[in-house]
Amino acid sequence: MPPFSQHQKTDLKKSLRALERCSDAQKKEKSPATTSLGLSALDDALPDAGLEHGVIHEIVPQNHTDFPAALGFAAGLVERLSKAHNLPVLWCSLGRGLDHPPRLFPPGLPALGLSPDKILHIDVQNEREMLWVLEEALSCPACPLLIAALNQPEKLYDFTASRRLSLRAARHQGTLFLIRHHLANHHLKGRGATAAATRWSIATRPSQPFFFTNAKMPGFSRPRWQVALTRCKRGRPNLWELEWDHETFSFRLAAPLADRTTAPDLPASTEADIYKISAFR
Repeated sequence: MPPFSQHQKTDLKKSLRALERCSDAQKKEKSPATTSLGLSALDDALPDAGLEHGVIHEIVPQNHTDFPAALGFAAGLVERLSKAHNLPVLWCSLGRGLDHPPRLFPPGLPALGLSPDKILHIDVQNEREMLWVLEEALSCPACPLLIAALNQPEKLYDFTASRRLSLRAARHQGTLFLIRHHLANHHLKGRGATAAATRWSIATRPSQPFFFTNAKMPGFSRPRWQVALTRCKRGRPNLWELEWDHETFSFRLAAPLADRTTAPDLPASTEADIYKISAFR
């Protein structure tokens, strides 16, 4: 085989560079769209520095009483993604035989940055109807964001069902936030693996007390959760204690609570009396 001429080598290098540019362009086109959560601690744990679109994100309460906390955290995630779309959000929930009320409380939505006018609520009667509604809604470009609450033990949602929803979401770039039953965390009673891109475990934490002027009792402050990213493709699972800022509509790391269990300094006579009483018990 005769050696390549200098002209042929130059043409070959140009062809290889053109192929590399095409490959880089295809990689950029295939890179998933993401939205920053506004907190570097969360973004650093997620692939592509943000929450991915066109996939399923599962939010699982840690216990039975943590369902409202999981609902609030999911609403915060929806608010972060809804800013980029300015389109309605579809909210789907079961209607009977539930441990928690499925109805929305519209006066509480503005505190999470969601407008009640942009929420489309669908009430279904069983899990089969919910899966059908979610699959059809993921094909509708008018509602790119969906939130659903499976607040009863799951019977039909498994890997096959989640795979169907995931393929539909990827095809039409719809994003589903699915709040599962707390038994999904149980390795024996859960339904096993699913096709969700991320899974978050949410637990309720006490919020920082807020003291009003001329009031002896403190009031409720920002909602606070213990958030664990238990599963994430190409991500780094981690654990945080977060709270929601009602003014900026964003997550932030919660400051540790002060330890108020330390007894105040007592006079010497009082300490001696306490010692005498405890000695005779």
